[in-house]
Amino acid sequence: MAQIDSSQVATIPFIDSVRLHGRFLSSTLFYDDNRWRLWTAADGRFFELKIVEPLEMFYFARDAQSEHDLYFHLLDFVAQRAAFPDVKHAITGMMDDFLNLTTTVPKIELLHASRAKIGHGINRMVTTEIEYLFSICRGLFDLLQEVIGGLWNRVQLREPSTVKKPLKKSFNEMVTYEGKPTTRESLQARFGLPEMLADMYIRTSGFFRDLRQMRDNLVHRGTSVQTIFSDDHDFLISGHLRPFESMAIWRDEEKRPNGLVPLLPALSTMIYGTLSACGAFSHALEATIGFPTPLVPEMRLFLRCPLGERFLVSMRDSGVRATPVTADGDATASSE
Repeated sequence: MAQIDSSQVATIPFIDSVRLHGRFLSSTLFYDDNRWRLWTAADGRFFELKIVEPLEMFYFARDAQSEHDLYFHLLDFVAQRAAFPDVKHAITGMMDDFLNLTTTVPKIELLHASRAKIGHGINRMVTTEIEYLFSICRGLFDLLQEVIGGLWNRVQLREPSTVKKPLKKSFNEMVTYEGKPTTRESLQARFGLPEMLADMYIRTSGFFRDLRQMRDNLVHRGTSVQTIFSDDHDFLISGHLRPFESMAIWRDEEKRPNGLVPLLPALSTMIYGTLSACGAFSHALEATIGFPTPLVPEMRLFLRCPLGERFLVSMRDSGVRATPVTADGDATASSE
């Protein structure tokens, strides 16, 4: 959003303009009293525009306008309480990546429905989509780390005997130490992290290492995605070949006699695991560090996108198949 005098924020009735604390607005679209309200900045001022229905946009509301709109605790948390200028790039990058993740499953389904028309080029199209998914999931962890690091720099510890040090820039540097997986005790000693936040790095490190190995094998080591097969119902992969051989998510009725299994559950589970880790970290941050009050009291940030309904279906299915990491250690089937 363009730079604008903070006094102008008071013209938007939903924002707590008294307690901005230098934070930026992630969205100026609101749903209230059964109508959409949108403000835009021009000439140093905010102007309200008339809007009928947004197609793809983040918005604040007390409840989702549609049952197909999406809610992510991480994005709501950073937009409401941690939207400081020094982490704006990472926050806007995560918002864009979350939106892009909603397109993966529908694109694969569209390719399958069009396979007869496309012909022999279909395998390469599916392969490039898999590589893109690996890269975006891997990149989200570093954007998450950029946000955590920026917020950590603002923290003042209550215990003066604890020495706080800057965090590493990459997620991988946080979960490894001297070439080996790190420990919770090491993270606390090296950076002064609270136990709950240090524990989240350990809880998510296994999934991250698997994801990173898959991504690095594809992008850096010349490993190609295994052959993609198809039948009348699904694209199929071998359940015994990398990079999917470590997954144990397929139901018995999905397994073909020749060892082939559907591709989409594997891709959906990767997305679900990534979002689960992001949500667990935001819960941990909110529970262990004091942040300013929400910018938009009594509302939450939602995502309206054309493919929201299909995305929710795939995430709910993955929630049954997978055991995601949460801040309290419990399993959850929610994308929050």
